[in-house]
Amino acid sequence: MQQQQQQEQYVDLLIDALLDEGFTVDEAQRLIRLQEKYEQKLATEETNYHRFIRWLVEHGRISDW
Repeated sequence: MQQQQQQEQYVDLLIDALLDEGFTVDEAQRLIRLQEKYEQKLATEETNYHRFIRWLVEHGRISDW
């Protein structure tokens, strides 16, 4: 519950900052969603990268030093 409140406060602060820069509320919300999707994509790519590297090591394609 507390983490969700902190997340909401963070989003509110981001919206306020974007409003100060001249964005509308709708634009600010869309930018925040875009940022969240981007961060999620990076996390997934990193996970896939690590799985691939682990597979390479397990199958003797590269050494793990």
